[in-house]
Amino acid sequence: MRLFYELYRQSGLAFSYRRYMAALALVPLAAGTAAGVAGLLLLGPLASAAFGLMAALLAFAGLVLYPVHLVTARRSHFENNFVYTLGVLLPLLAAEVPLGRAVTRLAEVEEDKYIARELALAAREMIVMGATPEEALRNSAERTPSPTYRETVEVLTKAARITQRIDIALLARLDWALRTKQVKAQSLVRSLSLMFEIFVVAVMLLPIMVYIVALSFSPLGNLEVGGLGIDPLTLMMLMGLVYTPIVGIVFYLIFDSMTNI
Repeated sequence: MRLFYELYRQSGLAFSYRRYMAALALVPLAAGTAAGVAGLLLLGPLASAAFGLMAALLAFAGLVLYPVHLVTARRSHFENNFVYTLGVLLPLLAAEVPLGRAVTRLAEVEEDKYIARELALAAREMIVMGATPEEALRNSAERTPSPTYRETVEVLTKAARITQRIDIALLARLDWALRTKQVKAQSLVRSLSLMFEIFVVAVMLLPIMVYIVALSFSPLGNLEVGGLGIDPLTLMMLMGLVYTPIVGIVFYLIFDSMTNI
């Protein structure tokens, strides 16, 4: 139960934990029952049990994997975009705006929906429940699956206890975050350069080499691959219509996954 509670809290689901646990218990049961009845009517008792079990397991897996997806998305957004949020927060604190008011204003202007929602929850906790800015931010950090956010909140709350110039501590934290992003960007450039060279060889040069070899050996007849004869025209069509699009999509997914810093 503790694992499910932590998963629920860090996923940011918009409904209560009690409703989530009820759904976790009832939805697989309902899905399994419906699939079992359909299987019984169509194929018989054995298929009914198999369909019911499969539907229940799929429903349970979906209810668990969706919060896991939300946790991953929230962590990614905070790790990649929170540094820009700090860039907006720093001038507010440097202008001696109180921390609570700065967080409230930040929630209003933040463009990232995950960060804006979490800041809005912290602001509501301060306004409605009367929590101090430090308490609201600490509670927010506990339910956010981002080490960067938790460490930044810890810096802010500790600085608020010992000095009124929170902006100085935040400036040092922002400088560290920007340097980290710079290092990641430099590493990303090197990785993309290497991957692009592999992409050129695998997707562009290799098919051209196969075309040249196939045409060169075409007077000798079909190419024997594992006892299967393939004529040069068929080989060229397979490379152009099957191999190149598939490998191109794979490299596109790799490049897309590498661009987040």
